[in-house]
Amino acid sequence: MDRLLNALINMGDLDDFAIGDTFIHRLHPIVKLVGSILMIISILSTYQMIELLVDMFIIFMIAYIVHISYRKFIKRGLIGLPLSLCLGLSFLIFNQQIVYYYGIRVSQGVILCLLIFVKTFLCLCVAYLLIATTSFDALASELIYLKVPAMFVLQLTMTYRYIFVFLNEAQIMSKSYLLRSPKSKAIELKDMGSFVGHLLIRSLNKSQSIYNCMKCRGFDINKIYTNHQSFGLENVFLLMIIVAVIVLVKVVCL
Repeated sequence: MDRLLNALINMGDLDDFAIGDTFIHRLHPIVKLVGSILMIISILSTYQMIELLVDMFIIFMIAYIVHISYRKFIKRGLIGLPLSLCLGLSFLIFNQQIVYYYGIRVSQGVILCLLIFVKTFLCLCVAYLLIATTSFDALASELIYLKVPAMFVLQLTMTYRYIFVFLNEAQIMSKSYLLRSPKSKAIELKDMGSFVGHLLIRSLNKSQSIYNCMKCRGFDINKIYTNHQSFGLENVFLLMIIVAVIVLVKVVCL
């Protein structure tokens, strides 16, 4: 549990990494946002393993260009492993129909389990690349410019900013529990209800304190995220290239 919390908390340092000087870093935030959404849609809409492998190659090439460590990159992508395994195991157990997949005799459950794992991994990698190459403030500014409801942008930014505070509180409480129970290697099931309850109470108290501070300082999201970057024809051309590459991969892998 501590390893998972540490991995999630360390993702809060991505804003520092987003201040880079590579070609990808300098792209317009809307280009990167739309490109990421299209890439995720492409990944989720295919059942061809070859196409997913091509997508993986493209994603890892981008990670190489922006100088992200492959070890760290893979670790971030594997954060969703527990969820993908839980979903995949249900298919693995209940779908035993035998089919031929690329000439290999295998059950449909195995294929679906593998596809869920690979798709989850790739989608998280795409999201990680987006956050690692674009500051969240820049994304919020562009969403406001695109007339996305301010309340939605506020919820998104607050969730991103304070999820790491929430996880840090959970980590502190987890360490305190283990120090008081030296014989335990993890939080016992009988204490889980009390642990979650105290965590929610601490989180509510902190959120109320943050809300009061923002109210006293006259917070207005429409006056904060105003640093919009001009969207020229070159960015439209880049979006067309991204769409063309995604379509080309799908056509070639049919």
